[in-house]
Order: sequence, then C-alpha cells, then structure tokens
Amino acid sequence: MQVHRCRFTDFVPQAINAIEYAPATVRRPYVAVGRANGDIEIWSAKGNLVYEKTIPGVVDGSLETLAWAHQTKLTKDDLELFDTEKEREKATRRLAERAPRLFSAGLNAVIVEWDLAKLVPKAAVDSYGGAVWCMSTNHAQTQLAVGTEDGHIRLFDITDDKLVYLRCFDKIKARILSVAWSHGDQTIVTGSADGAVRVWNTDTGRMAARMTLPREGRDPTLVWAVTVLPSGTIVSGDSRGHVIFWDHVMHVVQQDFRALGADVLCLGADADGHTVFASGVDPKVTQFKLFAGGKPASGDTKKKAGFRNKKWQLAGIRRYHTHDVRAIAVSSHLDRDLLITGGVDTQVTSCESRPFPNENPYRQPCFPPLNGVVSVATEGKLILQRQANVLKLWSLGKAEPISQVLNGQMESGQGLQVYERQRDLLQMELKTKTNLLCSTISSSGRLVAASDVEGPKLFSLVHAENGGDGVQVRRVRGFPPENFVPEYSESRGATQMRFTNDETKIAIATVDGFVSIVDISEWQQGVFTTVRRHCQHRNTKDEVEADAGCSDVLTHPGEAKNIVAAVADMRTITSMAVSSSGKFVATSDSAGYVAVVGIDNKGATVLPPLAPRKQQQEWPTSLAFVTGDQLVLPTNLNHVFVWDAVKRAFTKWSRAFGATNIPRTYSRMMSCVAGVAVNPAEPDCIYTFATNHITRIDLTLAPGSQSAVLNIHKRKQIEQDIIAKVVEEKERETSERLSEQSQYKRKRKQSVSESARMDVDGDAASDVASVVSEAASVRSQGKDWEGTIVARLREAGINVAEPHNFRMTERYQNLMHASFVDANTMNSIDGVVLINLDHESLKDLGIRALGKRLLVLKSIYFLKLQHDVPITTDSYVPRTVDAEPDYAHSSSFQRKHTRQTEENISRLMEDISTLSSEVTMVRNDMQRMYRLTILENKPLPAPQRHMTDPFSNTVLVTRKSQGDYDQRREGKGKAQPGHAGSTTPVSAAHSPGPGTINGMSSLLMSGSQAVHTPVTPHIRVYGDNALQRENESYKSFRISADDPCSIILPQALKKYHINDSWQHYTLCIQFGASGKGKVERMLAMDERPLHLFQQLKDAGESPVFVLKKKTSDSSQYTSTKIGTFGAGTGSGGSVSNGSRSSLLSFEHANASSSSLEAPAGRSSVAGNLTTSS
Repeated sequence: MQVHRCRFTDFVPQAINAIEYAPATVRRPYVAVGRANGDIEIWSAKGNLVYEKTIPGVVDGSLETLAWAHQTKLTKDDLELFDTEKEREKATRRLAERAPRLFSAGLNAVIVEWDLAKLVPKAAVDSYGGAVWCMSTNHAQTQLAVGTEDGHIRLFDITDDKLVYLRCFDKIKARILSVAWSHGDQTIVTGSADGAVRVWNTDTGRMAARMTLPREGRDPTLVWAVTVLPSGTIVSGDSRGHVIFWDHVMHVVQQDFRALGADVLCLGADADGHTVFASGVDPKVTQFKLFAGGKPASGDTKKKAGFRNKKWQLAGIRRYHTHDVRAIAVSSHLDRDLLITGGVDTQVTSCESRPFPNENPYRQPCFPPLNGVVSVATEGKLILQRQANVLKLWSLGKAEPISQVLNGQMESGQGLQVYERQRDLLQMELKTKTNLLCSTISSSGRLVAASDVEGPKLFSLVHAENGGDGVQVRRVRGFPPENFVPEYSESRGATQMRFTNDETKIAIATVDGFVSIVDISEWQQGVFTTVRRHCQHRNTKDEVEADAGCSDVLTHPGEAKNIVAAVADMRTITSMAVSSSGKFVATSDSAGYVAVVGIDNKGATVLPPLAPRKQQQEWPTSLAFVTGDQLVLPTNLNHVFVWDAVKRAFTKWSRAFGATNIPRTYSRMMSCVAGVAVNPAEPDCIYTFATNHITRIDLTLAPGSQSAVLNIHKRKQIEQDIIAKVVEEKERETSERLSEQSQYKRKRKQSVSESARMDVDGDAASDVASVVSEAASVRSQGKDWEGTIVARLREAGINVAEPHNFRMTERYQNLMHASFVDANTMNSIDGVVLINLDHESLKDLGIRALGKRLLVLKSIYFLKLQHDVPITTDSYVPRTVDAEPDYAHSSSFQRKHTRQTEENISRLMEDISTLSSEVTMVRNDMQRMYRLTILENKPLPAPQRHMTDPFSNTVLVTRKSQGDYDQRREGKGKAQPGHAGSTTPVSAAHSPGPGTINGMSSLLMSGSQAVHTPVTPHIRVYGDNALQRENESYKSFRISADDPCSIILPQALKKYHINDSWQHYTLCIQFGASGKGKVERMLAMDERPLHLFQQLKDAGESPVFVLKKKTSDSSQYTSTKIGTFGAGTGSGGSVSNGSRSSLLSFEHANASSSSLEAPAGRSSVAGNLTTSS
C-alpha cells in the first residue's frame, strides 16, 4: 500500500489566550479554550481530554478572557417566591440540572454569553469601560466582575439567565489586568498596571487595602495575575517574574519568589489551596506547595499545625511549551487532577497535577483534532481546507508507478519518487460575519459547500482548460431552500454537511439538531428541493411536539426522552457519514446519541447507548461506513463498535470485542480516533487514525492479547533482537557441545588404552564406549530453539500463533486527515504549520519584534532546504542567499555545501586548538621577558620555541632585532639593500665572537657531514619600551616542495628587495632534540630542503633553517647572520606533496604583508626570516 503524505496544507493556528474549567457542580466536566481570533473550543475532561466542538468567533475578532457560571442556589429574592421548603428544593434541583453558562470578552469592549448548543451568541452587553482585560464570576455564581481599560471594576448580574449591568467600583488611574473573588465573596482582589494589588469591598465598592510592588527600572510593575486561596491568602504574579504570597489580614508579604526569568502571566491553584502553578513569558511551569511542619500540607493540616509552621516552597519546574504561556487551569474535582496549559505555541498541554513535575505531558495538536478542517475529493484528487472564513484547494501529486515485484520487495516506510507535485488551485475568502462552522467537497470535486452560523453556501468549481492550474468559482444561487429548516427554527447554521457519491443529494445537520436531505441534482438550473427532515436528535418533550406539527416538508420527529436540561442545552451534532450506496446517513451528537436514517425513505434508527453504565460517559468521536452499509463508531474511550444499518444491530465482532477485549496499548492512547478510512481493496479492514497513529483493524479477526505489541516497527525490532540473541545462544551451545564431544573422545581413548594395559576385559571397554556415545548423543539433541523463540516473543507481547490485528504505525505526527483515493493508495494529510509561517502568521502568534520574526523565518528556510521542502515564490528567502544561483536550492548542492562546511569547521577547530596552545606558550615567554627586563634588569635570551600561525600556515621563529625597532622608531624607514639591518652594540659577556653567527662557529658541512657542537643562544637586547613593541608584519610566498635551494634563494632575496646576487648566499639547517647539542649542516644548491626538513621534523629533531652570506672567499662565510626560519603547513606543521599548498613566510624590517601564489598543483611550505646584526 502506498501512503501519500501531504505536507503542503498551511493551517495556521491561533494563540491560546484563556483556559477555564467549568464549575465543579456541572455533571459533565468541560474545559473552554479561547483562541486569539475569538474561537472558543469546548473540550470534555471526563477521562482523557477530548475535543468536542468549536464556537466560531467573529471575523478578525478578539478574545482575552473567559468565565463559566453555574448557579445552584436560590438567591434571597428567589426564596421569597416559594412558600414551602419542598418547592424551594424542587427549584434548586432545576437550577443544578441546567447547563453551565459561558462568557467571553476581549478588546472589542463587548461581553458575550454563548449558546453552547447552537454555537451563537445568546446575549451581549457593552463593558461601559473599553477593552476588557479580565473577568471572573463569584463563588455563588450570581455576579460577574469585569476589569476594564478605564480602571473600573464593574459588576454584572447573571442570576436567572440574565446579563445586566449592576454597578461600578471606584476608579484608579491604570487599567485592571487581573481580578479574583475571595471565597466568601465579600472582597475582590485586583492587579493593575500601576504596580499595585488592591482589595475591594464588594458591598461599598471602595478600596479596602493597597499593596504596592517595587519597580525594576523606570516603568511600573504590571500585575498580570492574581488569585485568592481558600485560606484567604492572596497570590500575585507580576512583570518582574515574581510570585508573591500576601497575608490577607495584615496585607503584607508572606513570601516572595523569583519564579520566572520574565513576566508571570497566569496563575492556577487547586481546590484545597495547597498547590499553586505559575507561568508566563518564560515558558517554564513552576509549582509551589504549602508545607506544614516540614511535610506537604493536606486537608487536616489546619488542625495539626499552626500558621507559623506553614511555609510555601518551590516544589518543581517543567518546560512544557516553547513560547509564552498565557493560560493555566487546574482541576481537583475530576477523576484525574488535570493541569492544562496553553499559550503562543498554540498547543493545549495536559498532565496530571499531583505527580508534577515527574509527569510527562500530552500535547494536543494545534488544529481541531476531531471533525477535521480537511476534506478530500476521492475521484477528483483534490483537498479542501478551511480556516477562519477562508477556503483553500489543492490538487494531489502523483508518485512514480512501481511494479508488483518491486512493491513486494520494498521496506515499510520507504520513500517513492514523486514525478508530479501538488498544485495550489484556489484560495477563497468568504464574506461572512463569523468564522466557518464546516465545509465539504463532492467526490468529483465539482461542488463545494461551506456554512457559518447564518447558513450554508454552495459553490461550483470549473477547472481551467488544457490542464491549467486555475479554477473558476461560482456561487450557486438558491441554495439552501428556505424550508430546509422549519419556520420556528431560529438558527440556520450547519455543523455538518456531506454529499452523496452520485452528487444528487446533500445531507445537512443544523445547529438546532435537524438532519435535512436536500435534492441538488438540478443545481445548474438553481433548483433545490428539501426531500425530508429527520429529527432524531431533537428528543425533548417540547421539541417532539413542535416537530410533529410540521407539514411543509416530510418530517420524521424523534422520540421523546427524559433528558435533563444540562444535556439538551449542550447538544450539538458533531459527526456525520453517508454510506457509499447512498442509502443511509449516520449522525452523532455531543450527548452520545447516534442516529442512522434513510436518505430515500423514512426509516430511522437510534442506536442503543454505547455505555450502559451511567458512570461511563461514552460517545462516538467519528463515524464512517464500510462495505455492506456497516457503520464504524470509534469512541472517546478508544473502543470500536460496528453497527449493521441493514440488520439494525451490532455485528458479531462488535458484540464480542467492541468494548471489552481491545488491546490496552490501543485503548489507553491519549489521542482519540479522529476518523476511519476504508481501503477498497480490503473490504473487511478499516484504518482508524488519530493525530499520532494509523491503525489497521481486521473486522474478521480477534483483536488478540490485551498486552500485545501493536506498533509494527517496534514489533519488528523486538523480533529481530530476540532471534539474534537466540541464534547467538545456539552458536555458543553448539561450540560448547563440540568441545564436550572432543573431550569425551579423548577420555575414551585414554580409558581404552588403560584397559588394554591393565588387561581389562573387552566387554568393559565396550560398556565405557556405549556410555560415552550415549552422553554425546543426548547433548547433540540440544534445545528446541524454535520453541524458545516463540516463548520469548510471547513474553514480549508478540504471539506468533495468533494473527497480528490492530497493526499500528506511530510515524505520523499531527495527522489532520487520512483517506483512500484509490485502492491501496492512502493520502495522509499532516498538519505542518512551520513551513507555511510568514510575517503575518508570526504576528498572529504574538511575535511582534521584527528581528525575532526574521530569525524564525531564516531558520525555517534552512530547515526546508535540509528536508527537501520545495521553495515556492511565496516562501521567505533570506537576503544573504538572494544572489545564489538556482542550483543552490537543490538537495544535492545543499548536501555538498553542508559537507564542505563541516570539513571547514573541523579544520578551523583544529587550528583554534593549536593556536590556543601557542598563545599559552607566548604568554609564558612574555611573562619571562617581563621578569628579566623589568624586574631583574637582565638581557633577554633568544626565543627557543616555534610558534605556528594556523591561519597563514606560517611558523614564527624569531622577532626583529632591536636595531630594526630603533630604526623604525627614529623614522629611518626600511633597511638598505645589501645588509640585513642596523648594528646594536652588546656587552662583551654576551656578544658573539669573531667568525660566529648567532653565537655559533661557522662550519662548512657537506651533504653527509655534521659536527655536533653546543649552540650558544642568540642574545638580543631590546630597549626599555620592548613590552610596548607593536606587532610586526610578515611576508610570504609559495614554493614547491620539490624546489632546490637554487630556486628558493633567488625568490627570497627578490621578495625582500635584496639586490645582491643569490650566489653570495647559502642555506643551512640546524637540528637536534631540545636539551642536546645542535647540529648544523650546509645544504647543497641541488638539494631539496623542504623534504629534509620534514624528515627531521618527523624524527623529532626540531629543524631550523639558517640563511648565511658568503665572504669573498668562497670557502668561508661571513659572520653576519641573515636570519633563521622554519617550515610548516598549518596546525600539524607537516609538508605534503599533494595539491594542497602552503606558504613560505619571511619577516623583514618595515615590510608589508603580501603573498605570491605557487603554480597550480604544486605544494609549498612555510617559514620566516628575521634579519639581525
């Protein structure tokens, strides 16, 4: 089977600004996640964190804060309306059974209450104070406190489904950034932009206390977050990165922690008030715990220990996010104590709070994991994606066809060559007031449907002629028909839509719970007819009575059930599937009800509850029909049910294995199944996919052991490891058995020979031989190695006696969608966001600084090159690579460039290491010079060490004479040609004798002759300012390693403007290990000095070249030393005969640096020449 990984979708998520848990009094725990663009995601926190639905925000909207409310007690005014206690209890019970209320607010200065079933605003009021930065409900769930831009705290009455302005507190001269109620609702604590934490009296609206935070710099400290614990302790987080615990009675600091390296943006506390979490711009999540008497505080701590023994301690730190964390929510009233965080990196992260920081988090994808944003046209090979109010369309690419023989030999996960890439066909921005609720595309790709809260829209696509990339889009007028919902329905928005395979009908699920079948066979003429309307999800008594009275369209009302208001007020159709035969439509809602209805007939079936036990809340996360009109229902608990729509019953496989025998590895996955794909070539198999895995399930086989290893790659690795170990044991035992057999044979020979000498009876010898052969035969049988392998595989979770069902592949990350476009050809669409980011997207994520955006985009560019991602015309390309040729973007060029860069870095690291050691040697020499010249007032000895310059491949042997330095200081310029420099007088004790050079007798040595003589160090006398002597320049030129002295000498003299004939000079070499006598030898004019230098250096003889001038007598040499120099080729100092060249470098008085290149293909070495008197 081929899998086409589509990584070109460019879904850009929005930052998370708020996360809030529903109150603990709600029957089914919910979590609201607010995005920066105004979208609100509703997640269920029962068991795993499961995505349920999204409330679309307005286009280009804003959201800063969320607040839940669930009133469970009657107010004083309400109590007066009831005469008896029984009536009051009944009224209180009705309050508790109602669904929670959700409020949101942002920078648009509007407070909105949302209808959680219809996904539309239920009520909206002005904040009367500008942008809303924070919001919180009191513990009685009757009032809403709002902090606004103008510095006021405003209270709103939210009793009896109202949202009415109540009153305003005193004004302060700064915006209110955070707000929290005390547990008795008598005070409100606020944090503001003027660096103060204030306590307000809720009865009078006046400030009761003010606690000022210190500044860091000129700007005031911003108090981004405050919370009040059940004990009354006030906790604040500010822009300095501090978390402060305040005494609520004396209003002074109890403890102050530098929790983060930057602003603390959010705080969260558990229900007991013994644990506090903090995070912010520094994306670490920090935990603080209350300790009493040196132990963590518990529920009875207040009775056992006094206040003085209680101290807060920093208990743990974990980094769950890559960027700012803007929201934290902690719950302690669930089965699992969940800590949920979110921020700029757009991912919802959850983990258990009690084992923090040892608990590893689970990161939800940055796109809606269920009811995806992607749909595929299987026949047209098109992909449709929606985001906000925009639709995007691509055509799929194609891979090179492969033969069946080659296909059977390929490894799992092996890549195929793509000969036709995907094409970007369409990007359409719809003129809607809110973001889109749903979208779908027909099988052929000719029709596209999308809906917002105002109603669905239909578009036709006409592809360009001659295979062009363009697509013409036209709005189909007259869709939908007016009667696709009844007149009494106030909402026309659709949450789910699906075309039939023949594209003659479309099923529309509305926010009111209707499932309407609309005939679109005459869409080209603009004629649409509502065929029938199913109402199986509308099952309250009032809804059934209203639906039964419909006569405009054939309506099939549901069956009235005793459903509490909390369920009905949260019910939304979340999934839909249409059978390939076009006979059935299946829908499921957030309450867990599943209905299978007929498209051309009135037949309708509501499936029995998937979890009979009330304590288990189980509902489908996706729906899909397989061959034979069988409906597959994966659930939030990762169970798999199969319903036969024709027989109206669960299949035999589902009854046997659906909920009880699923392997634990599959059922305990943190991610729920997002969809089901069916391969036409495998009618009895389904492929379930989640955000991080694809699993193949054979519906004709048993699931296998609950402890089975499902991951096919892990399973293969375990099998290989076990077989390799068993083979190794078998070989070892075989060698041991052969060794024992040889020992038995030797013992047998010995026993036979002894028996012969002792005249033992032949029968006894035969008995010994039979015993030995029997023992050898027993050992030769060995183990049952095949059985050993099977047993060990069974222990590791692999039962080879059973077929491997639930074959799982966990290679896919952030998987948005998976479907089959052909037999054995799957398209998996990855939610890759990184490669599609641009400046505007990074701004939406909260990265405002231009430099940071450029750095991120540049890193993304090089990641694209590294992973062979195409560079499109819309992609960001750094300016530094604009001038590169086109081939510079090819993968082969980049790999070659990367390899060369790595080699250069490796060489530079070696050079830096050598340079570091040489610098250390120079520093030691300078310290010694300073001690001799300044402290002890003694003349300097000649330097004895070689310094290798790795950057110029030059060995620095000596420095210029003091005479040259004095001449330059007096402004005399360069030395005159024909002599090496000025003469500096020295004391007699340290002056070279007559006929000596550098304190050494001038000796004539032929090729093989050498005289061992001690070398007197050359004495150099510098002035008082020797320590301030400026750096001297060196000249260099290139020569070949095979050049003789007759070529080297003319080049050296010419380079330094010595006009004398080269025949008046000769070249000598000094060598000898340190601490021993030096040996000096004159080199003949036809000798190759660099080869000799390398041989001596390899022998550890420390060779040094000496340049000398002849006297008039050709057999004698002058006592004037022209210079000494050495050779080297970089860090190693070795001479190579390859193509790599080196430099011959000389130092001369007042000479500027230059370089003469050697002919191509010739190697050269380095040295330096220092003139002296």
